[in-house]
Amino acid sequence: MYVVLHFDVEDTVYPAEARTDDVPVWIAQTLTKAGLRATFHVIGDKARTMLQRNRLDALAAIAEHDISIHTDSNNHPVVPEIVERCGWADGVEKLADYERRAAEAVKKAFWKWPVATSRHAVFSAPQSHGAAARMKLPYVYSWPHWPGHAGPVWYAGALSFPSHPGTPERPGGYFAADLEGALCCDEDFDDRMRCLREGLDRAIAAGVECLSLFVAHPVRIRVKGWTEDELYANGRNRTMAELGYAYELRTVGEMEKARANFARFCEYLRGRSDVQVVGIARAAELFAQQHTSISRDVLLAYCTSGEEPGHPRLHPHFSPGELLAALADSLVEGEGRGALPRAVRRRDVLGPTEKPVLVPERLFATREELLGLCRELLAIVEKTGHLPANLLLGGARVGLGSMHAACVASFAAACRGDQFARLRLHNVPRYPAFAHELDRAFGWTEECGFLGPDFSADKLRLHARLQTWSLKPARTRISSGPCLEAGAFVPSGLAAKD
Repeated sequence: MYVVLHFDVEDTVYPAEARTDDVPVWIAQTLTKAGLRATFHVIGDKARTMLQRNRLDALAAIAEHDISIHTDSNNHPVVPEIVERCGWADGVEKLADYERRAAEAVKKAFWKWPVATSRHAVFSAPQSHGAAARMKLPYVYSWPHWPGHAGPVWYAGALSFPSHPGTPERPGGYFAADLEGALCCDEDFDDRMRCLREGLDRAIAAGVECLSLFVAHPVRIRVKGWTEDELYANGRNRTMAELGYAYELRTVGEMEKARANFARFCEYLRGRSDVQVVGIARAAELFAQQHTSISRDVLLAYCTSGEEPGHPRLHPHFSPGELLAALADSLVEGEGRGALPRAVRRRDVLGPTEKPVLVPERLFATREELLGLCRELLAIVEKTGHLPANLLLGGARVGLGSMHAACVASFAAACRGDQFARLRLHNVPRYPAFAHELDRAFGWTEECGFLGPDFSADKLRLHARLQTWSLKPARTRISSGPCLEAGAFVPSGLAAKD
């Protein structure tokens, strides 16, 4: 099993005399000595501070490992606030600019470009994934995940590594070791190591391909408590003096114990023959491959399975958006050739940028009208990269869910050798049912206490639901899917032409 070690370097409030910068130095050096490559997620302001303090030892030690952006600053406005009132395109543009500032700070401090970007606290939005995709970087600690898949996902065009732990019975692709304060106490450390051993064993037994192992916030090894929760609460930026808070540091003896126990942690990982530690850049390479085409067999299985085949739903290999585009492609190409193609190319397609109508404004579509809608959908995808929210049929709107149901019914009928004069357009959900799980994840930002009481997550929740059309598992091996012979389900009169 591949394991990615994560460290969040995010303290931007402690003075130099607190020596919080010392901790990532010996963490990085110990990892290097053990031959383990880790991933350090660094806030832009933290990179600037270490450079201003001339902590070249810290910068050099961390630079031996993978470095990821961990937002640009703890100061408000933060990511959700930046895009609170944004649509998709302007939100992606703003966050790409914001993340580039952090990337430039990382490059200036560490002399290397970051290899990933990541969620810090609640500093995330669906457009964060769009910005990561634009920067061609994987996104770490994502809320979007694929139910039942313990590994990375594709969401809004970005390869994303979720922070979803799963359950003891069905582990996810994320495990929090939470060493931090436990490193300073042998008893607590032994307890955390026992939990880690059990977690790794369960993940391996469950067939997890790649585990994101969160190890620690280095600052919390040195400092007791979590000052940032109060300093930046309620959408305000405050200083420690304004807060009236005196932070508490661990003793020299406790820090020596922490270093010794961290070395034990590294030796333990190095000694496990069933674990291969890699950086996030290598993990992203392993999961970057995608299908180039979608076969007719896969499409037929999708169209004829499930309790409600017409409803958009998640698929183990393709996103609902990719499948809908492939269905439209197949119907259009099949009309021209006289037979459904054996496969069509997989298109990179994102979800719509606005809410589709739920009830179609026409009850029926003729075969020719449906093919016209398919051509319109493909033209919009080709031009914008997004699915359209609605398509127009003689001035009447047909929502994306209804279009999906019509394509599913038409494709299944073609495989049976049936044709229709007209097709009923049904009232179908706007997005896959799992969209409401992502809605809750992003909606939680309203209740976390970090953002102001007037902050609204409504637009974040909407775009989270809409981009469920782009959600699919990422895998190290590309499955060919069902490989039925054409004659197994296509009448001889409709046999595919090569």
